[in-house]
Amino acid sequence: MKLSVAVRAALLALFLTAGTVYADVNTLCSQFDSQIEALDVRGAKQTIDKALQEDPSSCQALYRLSRVLVMLSDQEQDENKRITMYNQAVDAANKALQKNSSCMGAYVYRAAASGKIALTKGIFSVGAVVTQVRDDATKAIQLHNDTPQRLAAAYYILGRTHLNVQRKPKFVRLPLGLGWGNYDEALQYLSKARELRKDFIMFELEYARCLAEGDREQEALAVARRISALKPLEPGDQKRQQEAIEFIKDIE
Repeated sequence: MKLSVAVRAALLALFLTAGTVYADVNTLCSQFDSQIEALDVRGAKQTIDKALQEDPSSCQALYRLSRVLVMLSDQEQDENKRITMYNQAVDAANKALQKNSSCMGAYVYRAAASGKIALTKGIFSVGAVVTQVRDDATKAIQLHNDTPQRLAAAYYILGRTHLNVQRKPKFVRLPLGLGWGNYDEALQYLSKARELRKDFIMFELEYARCLAEGDREQEALAVARRISALKPLEPGDQKRQQEAIEFIKDIE
């Protein structure tokens, strides 16, 4: 069937508009990444909100929304508000995965948000959530279809989860479905995160803590002493540098 000139023009306009929308979303996502690197978290939130106005179902925008919601939640003093925002971050990641089940970033930031919920509520009171964190981080590593930085984040989350879980005796954890927590795996995954993203304060501090828990205090001190000279790359890094100083004092 031959289309009229008017119909053809309308279809062309629709095609061009759609192309513009997705180009704008990609541009806004890149702008978001730059703002996060500049530690402009609130500016990044405004940018990703604009991206989602352009395309509410964009996987790339949705998992970035999940990431920034976790960052903003961390700054919230009220625990109930914090948990609400973490849940919103989980919802955003869920929507991204509904759009694209191979979206590595969505698994990473759903794991991050769920992990924050577990830490806030107490990891041994929400065993199923903690197991989901492990599974999401593992899935992200298996997919391995995003940046080295996001892969490093997946290894960090997985290592930190094992480290937190193994702190209680296994006979206590088994009835909660958390018998899988393992110190050696925690050390292995945190080491891999550091290898993928060197000189990242968050990873260095957790690795130092992991070494100390394995009675490797001198190695832990060597790692922790480097932290004060590292460049802050993530909101909260200055606080982590202070935590590293306290950590050193506690061990020495």
